[in-house]
Amino acid sequence: MNTRSEGIVIVGGGAGGLELAIRLAKAGHKDVLLMDRAATHVWKPRLHELAAGFTRASVDELDYAGLAQQWGFRFEQGELVDVDAGHKRLTLAPWKDDNGRVLVAERQLSFDTLVLALGGVTPDMGVDGVLDNAFLLDSERDAERLYRHFSAGLLARRSQGCSDLYHVAIVGTGATGVELAGLLATEARASSMAPKEIQPEVKVTLLEATDTFMPGMDDEVRHVVQARLQEAGVDIHTAQQVNAVSAQRVTTEGGQSFPADMTIWAAGRVGPSLASRMKGLAVNDKRQWIVRPSLQAMDNDAVFALGDCSWIEESPVPPTAQAASEQAEHLARELPRFLAGDDPAPFRYEDKGTLLSLGEAGSVGTLRGVFADDITLRGRLARAAYQGLQRQHQFLLLGPWKGAAEAVSDAFGRSVGPRLKVH
Repeated sequence: MNTRSEGIVIVGGGAGGLELAIRLAKAGHKDVLLMDRAATHVWKPRLHELAAGFTRASVDELDYAGLAQQWGFRFEQGELVDVDAGHKRLTLAPWKDDNGRVLVAERQLSFDTLVLALGGVTPDMGVDGVLDNAFLLDSERDAERLYRHFSAGLLARRSQGCSDLYHVAIVGTGATGVELAGLLATEARASSMAPKEIQPEVKVTLLEATDTFMPGMDDEVRHVVQARLQEAGVDIHTAQQVNAVSAQRVTTEGGQSFPADMTIWAAGRVGPSLASRMKGLAVNDKRQWIVRPSLQAMDNDAVFALGDCSWIEESPVPPTAQAASEQAEHLARELPRFLAGDDPAPFRYEDKGTLLSLGEAGSVGTLRGVFADDITLRGRLARAAYQGLQRQHQFLLLGPWKGAAEAVSDAFGRSVGPRLKVH
């Protein structure tokens, strides 16, 4: 097998990895290769909108190859299966067609510097039936699969003349579970029928294992979100440790049972399964690569990790797109210094707050104050701030002119510019 030599290799094109590639390329570093198993980028905080029936265009899907051509880095589609950190070599899986035939053989690349930005996944936590009967929401494919099942379930209800509620159980009250609950309860549209008025009624139930709804969230925001969801008809149950998921029901350790025509598992976040299989790079019990404050692997100076797949022992950061974006900005400054022989500076996370979109149940969140108290946002102001987070990401990816064109086109409900896919 031939081994190709590369400079800076970034594996993972999420908020962190893609922003890092663009920042490095804009600064004149042309020996940058971005790799991802998908061909397109979707802003992950909006995956719940895909799951509720929004189209890929409406959540701003962007083509990696087009962005690479625009900014001057290189992109190659592929799935990482192993890293030999000692020999600075990585291995990519064979690329197969739908019938299992190998189209591209297993590949190996050598690197000068590697950045692991693979994101995280939702663990099943060993709960019986999760993998067979529940939907996870880790990728665009997961979101679209979930939505197809939801639409088919509503159509089956109507075709059978059944007037029973269609029950959706969501396990976990983190941002993903809460935002999806709000959308499914207020704004979801089944692709299988129209108008909305003919759809069976949907009943959403949120289950949280701890005693606290949205643990770790600011108290004021948490209470507002809970009230908004309950007003939208969402049932919220805390202290419900789920121990089994069947095709029609979720049961808990306390013996309670909740009907579920569809169960969505949104409990927790861990690193990719690849991390636990890979030798030579230390991981924690959540399959995250353990890194120093500089974001360098504990075992190898030439390997960095950012985002959900990494863990800074001295000062952990939350598994959010905001944190990954800040780490990308940091590495865009520090990688060139490292390549020049200097020690990279430590990363320092600045929490800018939390914003949540609950569909027609409204938007709410906090902005962290630098010189004053935190600001709690609600309603249109919160929605504008929520959209503003993606606009910042979009302007970096597209540039000011194309980013502005996208913002204007979105305001009028249409799409323009370089989200067009390159095939």
